[in-house]
Amino acid sequence: MSEQVRIPVTIMRGGTSKALFLAQRDIPADPGRRARLLLALFGSPDPRQIDGLGGADVLTSKCAIIGPPSRPDADIDYTFAQIGIDAPTVSYEMVCGNISAATGVYALQEKLVAVQEPVTEVRVHNTNTGKILRLLVQCADGEPRVEGDCEIDGVPGSGSEVALDYSGTSGGATGKLLPTGHPRDAVHVPLLGRDIEVSIVDVGTVCVLIRAADLGETGTELPGEFNPRTFEVAEAVRQWAAERCGLQGSYTPYQIVVGPPQSYRAFSGDRVVESGEIDLVARMVGANGLVHKAFPGGGSVCLSIAAQIEGTVASEVRGGHQGPARIRIGHPSGVFGVYGHVARGADGEWSVQEVHFVRTARRLMDGFAYVRTSALRG
Repeated sequence: MSEQVRIPVTIMRGGTSKALFLAQRDIPADPGRRARLLLALFGSPDPRQIDGLGGADVLTSKCAIIGPPSRPDADIDYTFAQIGIDAPTVSYEMVCGNISAATGVYALQEKLVAVQEPVTEVRVHNTNTGKILRLLVQCADGEPRVEGDCEIDGVPGSGSEVALDYSGTSGGATGKLLPTGHPRDAVHVPLLGRDIEVSIVDVGTVCVLIRAADLGETGTELPGEFNPRTFEVAEAVRQWAAERCGLQGSYTPYQIVVGPPQSYRAFSGDRVVESGEIDLVARMVGANGLVHKAFPGGGSVCLSIAAQIEGTVASEVRGGHQGPARIRIGHPSGVFGVYGHVARGADGEWSVQEVHFVRTARRLMDGFAYVRTSALRG
């Protein structure tokens, strides 16, 4: 038996993230064998991922599995996997909005969907949430366009716009836009010795929103600038929120720290984001000091909708909930604008009418990855 196996792989950038794209037909259906393969492909667990294709960063340790549609209202199936870096974990609990943008480009380039010029709609069934995403991809000469004037903070240069419609993703993880039934809940945090108010919202990706001021922060901090206690408090809040959502033992809800609009210097150091450019500041944080260097697409959808629901901590720091509006999120790498529209029914329940944003995406590499046969054995 050969000591290595060869796996066809495409590397795609979607928004501010990169992922390995795999055809469903090329990987095992058995969950255990699939997990072992993905960990081996990325070189996990290892903080450098030196023996695999991972980039040792949460933004690049991502995988998209693309297959034929399993429902009639979709063109493709898309399964997203977040691969642990220094831990042997493969999580299917969330959807990456940035990588979602690349799924449409990939589907057209792989001839899974016929190109229509000048714009092709690709209906993507995200198996993580069971929801349909609508993508509009600019096309010319029978291919998705690469060049364009769409600029994304956190990505050098410009590219062709890919529009993503997440309007049908409400309640993907919990079944409800507001999982607790309230726009705001109080949680007791022993580390702080008091209660703080948080908001749990589920659209795109389920998130728990925390005021920066309640953590002793401003919300403009960059990676490496948060007080270490902030991560402990955020994790305690996440665990509380996960229990309320029935998601114990999971990575979600995402923890998002929010604050009012303020000027700050972006992660690159060569740009100052002015307070007048944004509606709020936000940072996605996680365990062990993780701070997202840009902002996740799914999290941006959730935050933009939360900012338009009366009573959430996001609407409070924004200074109002009137909409519909394009919510401008100030994140470590710049500004991320997401258009959202929510409505409140006669029963007092909020519902998502529309939410969409734009990204750029392109294929970076095609080829084969080589995985040790020994790493695939259970």
